Order: sequence, then structure tokens, then C-alpha cells
Amino acid sequence: MTLDVRLLGPLEVRVDGRTAAIPRGNATTVLTLLLDDAGKVVPVSGLVAGVYADDLPLDPEAQIQNTVGVLRRQLGPARDRIETVGRAYRFRIDETELDTLRCKAKEALARKLRREGGSEKAAEVLREALAEWRGPALADLPGSVAGAIGRRLDEYRLTLLEQRIDADIETGRAPGAVQELRQLLAVHDTRQRLVALLMRALHACGRTAEALAAFADLKERLADALGADPNRELVDLHTAILRDQTAEPAPADAPEPAPAVPAPAMLPRTTPRFTGRESEIRALDRFLMDAGSEAGLAAVTGMGGAGKTATAVRWAHRVAHRFPDGQLYFNLRGFDPTAPAADPEAVLGEALAALGATRPPARLDERVGLYRTLLARRRVLIVLDNARDAAHVRPLLATAPGSFTIVTSRDRLVGLDMHEGAETVPLGPLTAAESEALLARRIGPERAAADRASVARIAAACGGLPLALTLVGSWAAADPGLALGALADRFDASPDVLGVLVASDTASDLRTVFDSSYQLLGERDAFAFCLFGLHPGPEMTPAAAASLMGAEPGEARAALAELAESNLVDRLPGDRYAMHRLLRDYAAECFADEVLAADRQAAALRMVEHYLYAAHRADRFPAGGHRVDLGPAAPGVHIEPIADVKAAAAWFAAEHPVLLGLAGTEGGFQADLRVWQLGWILAERLLDRGAARELLAVQRSALAAAERRGGAFERAVSLGYLGFAHAELGDADRARECAERAAALAERDGGTWARGFAAYTRAKTGAAEHARLAKDLFRSVQDRLWERRAAELVAQARNAADDRA
Repeated sequence: MTLDVRLLGPLEVRVDGRTAAIPRGNATTVLTLLLDDAGKVVPVSGLVAGVYADDLPLDPEAQIQNTVGVLRRQLGPARDRIETVGRAYRFRIDETELDTLRCKAKEALARKLRREGGSEKAAEVLREALAEWRGPALADLPGSVAGAIGRRLDEYRLTLLEQRIDADIETGRAPGAVQELRQLLAVHDTRQRLVALLMRALHACGRTAEALAAFADLKERLADALGADPNRELVDLHTAILRDQTAEPAPADAPEPAPAVPAPAMLPRTTPRFTGRESEIRALDRFLMDAGSEAGLAAVTGMGGAGKTATAVRWAHRVAHRFPDGQLYFNLRGFDPTAPAADPEAVLGEALAALGATRPPARLDERVGLYRTLLARRRVLIVLDNARDAAHVRPLLATAPGSFTIVTSRDRLVGLDMHEGAETVPLGPLTAAESEALLARRIGPERAAADRASVARIAAACGGLPLALTLVGSWAAADPGLALGALADRFDASPDVLGVLVASDTASDLRTVFDSSYQLLGERDAFAFCLFGLHPGPEMTPAAAASLMGAEPGEARAALAELAESNLVDRLPGDRYAMHRLLRDYAAECFADEVLAADRQAAALRMVEHYLYAAHRADRFPAGGHRVDLGPAAPGVHIEPIADVKAAAAWFAAEHPVLLGLAGTEGGFQADLRVWQLGWILAERLLDRGAARELLAVQRSALAAAERRGGAFERAVSLGYLGFAHAELGDADRARECAERAAALAERDGGTWARGFAAYTRAKTGAAEHARLAKDLFRSVQDRLWERRAAELVAQARNAADDRA
């Protein structure tokens, strides 16, 4: 069992990697008190005082016992960590399991290193300790107890920060310390330890006059604010600087220092309605922690509209306090439909200006060099939003220890993973619960709660895509009189969901967002993308893609890999590829608008034949009884390699929704034949599964295809299976009607087998006297399987007659 508890930021308790849901209120107060004294015995009386103060309930000790019981249940496998010790409790925890204990251990190590002369290593260890903070300590917890403990822990952070700056000054990093100290003093302007460090850093840089001025300014502030004087340490330091005893003076010809440049704070606004992505945020937290003092790099990737920018900016604000030297943000416009992609050289110019360079070099390589030099020994967070690919961001990556770069892109940025060691956070669609929560936050919880069913329907129509959900939520919020049920009905009634989700703002319009990715594809990859709009199912294999494209499997696999790299499809286990439903709707529009009619028909035929031949091959393993003669396949059709019964069953299970969807394909005269043949092959399997409604839908489509062709045999077979479906669904009248129509067609020009099948259908749907005719006709064409089936009907009819007698 693993335990990870964090107080230095929002309270987090993870047991075996899963967050324990600790109820807010008394439970978090008791937990905080126990963790604040981790490993020590805390009397029940102390917990009572901390939870209730002077407002004691009846039997407060019993209330505390109940609260401890709640905590133990929520901790699950870690419940035994809360130990009962007489009339007291103790939270047993290792220093590696609690962030405050880890900090104290690192502080002790840093002190030891400094005593041994290892100030540089000590500074690194202290940076690791400071990286434990994820925001103000316990800031998410209400109550005076959590507030007091949180303030004390944040004061401890400031003490660690002073120790780290002190070690930096000792190791020659005084210039970088000056700017950091000025920023800290802007908040803590009477903290004398910070002023002492600033004076030392300034004097080490040869800026003695500024060091003395810092002392004078503090003396004036202390007198005004507190009526006090500087402490003895500060006075002694001031005297030492006057005597020039603490540092080598700067050369007489040292240049006048440049005015301090404020740390950049370029992050855009984050939305207060941000919802979900908790696991992704935690992953970024972990990557930042793992980076330690190295130059960290993470990439947030996903399809257009997945919320990459919102997630990255949300997280950047969450951790901004860890980067005292500033935060840079640049929109690289890699997939912007209204503007060209940003030039890295121009972006570097903006970054250099933000970091204080007044005259950036002209050449790209010189700008990269200066950029990296300015970032050295600084802790800066860099957000590179909407990158085209890995090459687009490489010149902008931080390389010096301490800084962290986060990149967002619709590209999977595999190159950054391979060559720069980037950690990747892929964003998929939101869950149904997250989608509904996002809508509720936008339109108001009361309104959402009043019609939960409609909220669920709207969320489902948006496919978990944050951009779509946000757009619909803004419509509903702007029109309080709009009934959510009416809005849900618009989605349910329209086959064109993208048409419903039209927005005047190009950044919010899904078609425009998708188009900006589609336009970057090459001819081969664009054609493969369009074919997902023809394909009826949620997933596609490389062999299926090759058939649809009329290309070799290697070409199809390469196209799918490019689409996956661009986050236009997702690669699934089993070498299968899936496209988001709204993207498939857009692909269908592209297929209809951009692919020639003849090419559309040819692709439809190859698609049906791919699945038809695979189904025919897979159908041989269980029974092998169909008389379907498929003849040669169209050029470019590639058959799935189905080798045995197990593979056949797996293939049918995986492709079931695709096979049902193919029944409605229209691609010309030859495709109609293939649709009908597929319906015949699927009929027995659907009957065996008891899937009468699916059989009904498939055979209606097969009959429509047969009627377009005009063949009596084909129509008779489809009508026969329609009769079976109606019979299974309890509609005897329609079953008999279909059987009679099949018999009439077979008698006219369907042939012997069709007459036998029609007779069998009539016997199966209530006219048992036709069973013997069916048996004789199947025997005449030497179809042993159907002869045996007809014989079973004859026997059943005989037994029924005997029973009546």
C-alpha cells in the first residue's frame, strides 16, 4: 500500500495512487491536526479544542471518535495509519509520504551540506524542497485551524526560500538573486532577513550604493509602520558594507547596472468554469515534481476543441508561484484558421524583450543563444500554446535547470518525446459526468438540476468535446427562457450536429476548427480522412482503410499513422483506429464535397466488398452452410487474415456495428448486389443471436438493394428472412405476408432453391404443410443443410399432429 499526503497546496490524500475523498469540515480539520503533528500523539482534548473551540456540542469526544471513524473509512487500505493511543490518536506516516516531512528532511540535508562547504548542492536541495508547494498551504480548507496551520507552513516556505537565496549568493549567483529579492520585498517589505540578503547580493554585484539605500529605505519603513529600528544583524551588515568588509568591491570601471526589469507575467486569464481534467492536472504536477531542478518539458495534446489551452493555462496559474522569475506565454498559432503560424524568430524577439534584452540579435541562432543565456539561473514557466509540431517549438524550449516548458498542440509531438524527453498528457473527450458538470457550471446548477435528462442528452450530442459543450452552454446561459428540452430536441432531430453547433466566432466554430487541421494534410492523408466519413462504424483496421483507399496496406497504414500523429484519429488496442463522432461528421461532409462521384462509388463498393469477403471467410468456420457465390472482388480490396474459429468470432464481435451500418450503403448496381449478399451472410448469425430487430433492419436494406436490382431470387431470400424477423418479434400477420410474397417471386422466376426457401419460410411462419415441399426441393438441389432444417420442421409438424390426435 502506498500513501502520498500533501498539505503544501490544496489538501490531497492518495492511497495506492487514488485520491481519498475526505469530507470538508470536521473531518479535514481533524486530519490536518493529526498530520501537523505527524507521528506524534495528539490528545482527544486537543482535537476537541481545534474543531469546536468554545462552541462545544453534546459529548464532543464522541463526535471526535465518529469523525475519526469517517476518516478511517475514507482512507480505505490506509485506515490503520490512524492509531488509537489511549485517549489520543496518532497518524503514523513515513517522511517520504508527507510533503511537510520531505521538506524538513531536505532542509536538514541542506544545512549539513552548507556546513561542509557544499552551498551549490544545498541550493539545489532547497529548490527541491520548495517545489513541494503547489499553492498556498491548505488554501482550499475553511476554518481557523486550517488557516493558522496554512499560514505557518507558508511562513516556513519563505524561510526555506531565504536559505536557498543565501546559498545562491554564496555560490556567485548574486545578480539573479537581486531581482528575485526585489519581487519578494514588494510583498514582504518589512521582512528584515530579505533586506539583509538583498544588501549582500547588491554589494556582491558591486552595487554598494544600492545596498546602503536598501538599508535606509527599510529603516524608514520600520519607523513608519512599527515604530522600530533594524535588528542587530542588519545594523552589523550595514556597518560591514560601509567598511567594505564583506565582499570584493566591483572594479572602478564597472558599468552602471541596468534598471531592474519586472518579471514577466504573461499568462492569459483562466476561466473560473474550468471543469474536469483532474487526472491530467495531477500528471502535470507529477512531471513538475519529477523534473526537480532540471529543465522540465511537458506536452498537452489532443484533437481540436479538446480544451488543451484551457488545461495548460489552468495548470500554469496553479503553479506560477513556483517560478519567481516570471511566466512567459506565446500563442504559436500552429492551427489558427485566421492567421499564419507564428515564426519562432519573431517569438524569440518577444521573449527576449520580456526578459529585459533591449536589442535582440538579428539571426535566429543568436537569438536562441541569448534566450538560453537569459533563462540560465532563472526559474521561468514557459507556455507555448498551439504549436504546429516539434520543430515549431524547439528553439523556444528552456534548457537550463529550474525552468519548465509546457507545449500544447493537435500534433502528438512524438519528436519532443523521443529527442527532448517530453512528458505527454493526451486529452480525450470528457466523461459523461464531466460533460454534464461543465454544462451545469455554465447554465447554473439549479437550472441543470431541474432537467437532468435534457442536460444528459445535450452532453451526449456534444461527444464530450469541451469546445462544443462550452458553446452550447453559452447559448443556454444567454437565453434563460430557452427550455433545455427544446435544445436537446434540436440535436436529436438533426442529422447534422455540426450544423446545429455553428458559431459566428471562428475560434468557437467546430467546422472551422476541424478545417484548420484538415487543410494541413497531404493528398493521401486527406483522402484517408474523408473515407472515415463514408465508413459507418466507430473503428477501422489498416486492411479496411487500404480497401477503402484502393491502396496497398503499407500506404494505408502510413496514412493512418499521420492522422493519428495529427490527433485526427486515435489508435486503439488491436491495431484499430477510431475517429471522434463529430470529426466523422465533418469527414462525411468533406467526402461528399471533395471526392468525385465516381470515386465515391468505387470506394463504397470496395468498402462493402472488404467486409463482405471477410464475413464470408469468417462464416465458414462455425457452420459453412451458405450458398453465396461472391465471385472476384473489385481491384484494391484487401481481405482480413482470419485463420480460425477464435479469430472469426473475435472479428464478428469487433465489426458487429460496422456490419450493421454497411447495410444502408448505396454505391451503384454492383454495390447493391454486395449489400444484399452481406445481408444474406449476416442473417443466420443474427438469428442465432436472437437479434430479431437487427435482422429486420438488415433485411429491409437488403430488400431495398434487391429491388433496385430487380432480381426475383434476391428479393425472395430477403423477404424470407424478413418473415423470420417478424415472426420472432411476434408479428404473425407480417411474417405470413413476407412469406407469401417470397413464394410468389420464387414461383415466377426465383429458381428451385428459392422455391424451397420460400416453402420453408411459409412453414416456419405458420403454414406447416409446406415443410415437406421445402425438404423435397432442397434435396433436389443437394443442399444437405437446408434439407435437414426442413426435415426438422416436418418432424415438428408430425409431432404436433400426433399431439392433437
